[in-house]
Amino acid sequence: MNKNIEALETVVKFIYDNIQYAEFNTKSDFCHECEFDGEIIINKDNEWECPNCGNKDHNKMTVVRRTCGYLGENFWNVGKTKEIKQRVMHL
Repeated sequence: MNKNIEALETVVKFIYDNIQYAEFNTKSDFCHECEFDGEIIINKDNEWECPNCGNKDHNKMTVVRRTCGYLGENFWNVGKTKEIKQRVMHL
């Protein structure tokens, strides 16, 4: 969406005109190993991994996700990690 501001404005206007509540969840992760700024992935082994350098050390990355209605900077248990991995991006 950051490359299509006009589309983002259209979505915001639709939300304003038609929906009482909505939210945008962006991926603001950061790998302190290689300075990757984007979305840290959950790999096939359900491990958080930097898609740029392969770093899996939780102490060397910052991952933020919305869980239970709040933004959390944390690493989650196996069940919550699987649920996060299965989420669908709509836009």
